[in-house]
Amino acid sequence: MAFLAATLHISGCAENIREAPANIITNYTEHLAAPDDKGFAWFAPELHNSHYRPLFFGYDTLDYRLAAPEHADGNNVSLLFKVSYGGDVRHYDITKDAEGTSHTIKQLKHHAVRCQLFNSLISSCLYEGQYSLTLSRSDLEQISKAGLQLQSINGSQLYEHIDLPKDYVQGFLNAIHSN
Repeated sequence: MAFLAATLHISGCAENIREAPANIITNYTEHLAAPDDKGFAWFAPELHNSHYRPLFFGYDTLDYRLAAPEHADGNNVSLLFKVSYGGDVRHYDITKDAEGTSHTIKQLKHHAVRCQLFNSLISSCLYEGQYSLTLSRSDLEQISKAGLQLQSINGSQLYEHIDLPKDYVQGFLNAIHSN
């Protein structure tokens, strides 16, 4: 019975990592023995958002996480995010926070996965993209106290909502500083 309770507790945390306390985020932060091809060695747990659209391949998804190089001192931390969506091609240029501050997004990769005709009337494609947003040390310190809500945009078009809870950021910073 204790095993079942422990399993439920761990899987519950994994499903609601957005609501997890900082010490859980610290424990789930991944450290690679060698940096990946982008130079990152630290990865916070991945967060996920999605919403269903009746046309264009169903769900639009957004997976995102914090990442840092091996010897991170709070600088050079990036928010990495992957998008998958159907419909017209999107251009992710900036994000804006609740105060209206803009942050420039860097495109790492973007491509059409497949295209098809819907209901013999509409032709559309499924796209995937990878992007990054660099966060300064002062950004991270502020986010670790209050959290951060971002909206990715292009011109007047609003896209995905990104939520970085304060405990998520604090747990990640604890992990990279404990090394």
